[in-house]
Amino acid sequence: MYTAPGKGFLQVVGILYVVFAGLGISSALLGMAGTVALGALSGISTLFFVTLLLSSGYGLFLGIIGIRYCNDLSKADFVRTCGLVDLIIRSLIAFFLVGMGIAQAFFGLVLVILFLVGASKNVAAAASMQGTTVDGE
Repeated sequence: MYTAPGKGFLQVVGILYVVFAGLGISSALLGMAGTVALGALSGISTLFFVTLLLSSGYGLFLGIIGIRYCNDLSKADFVRTCGLVDLIIRSLIAFFLVGMGIAQAFFGLVLVILFLVGASKNVAAAASMQGTTVDGE
């Protein structure tokens, strides 16, 4: 049985994405419920909770994609594209929401970089199996 070279990276990071996305979604829902119960729901808190839900939802999607397609070289370009979109999203969130914390921003970027390393290994393996370069030439 063939094992893709980026399988380990994508599986481990995918599992971490799913775990942290679950924590993020539950935190957003519980936080929103708590602020509604206290009657303190404002525009800023709503924006924060919606951003957290969307970010966690995309993290859940990315984790499932990473786990599902970690050994499928035909989906390597799709997985890498999803990882690049995540890098852009996390960079923008870290830029605009500076109060997020340096450690959290750094850890999020480390995860997406490891995800991209695994995806790029699979893209390179898929290209070599087709007899082309990574750029498709």
